[in-house]
Amino acid sequence: MYSKSQFYDLELMCQERAAAARKDMEYWLAEAEEWMRLRRLSNPQQKSSSEPTQSPSGADAGWS
Repeated sequence: MYSKSQFYDLELMCQERAAAARKDMEYWLAEAEEWMRLRRLSNPQQKSSSEPTQSPSGADAGWS
């Protein structure tokens, strides 16, 4: 059985990992936004209907 201090330590560890994961996610979402902006700027005549659709998770359907 875990002691109260062990539970607290585990809780703290999980919160720290979640904070790091959030920062990582925000970084990669910003990277994706920048690449999308650059792609659109590189070919402004491209029709928006030819762009890949996005899945509910926000990732392009063409990427695995």
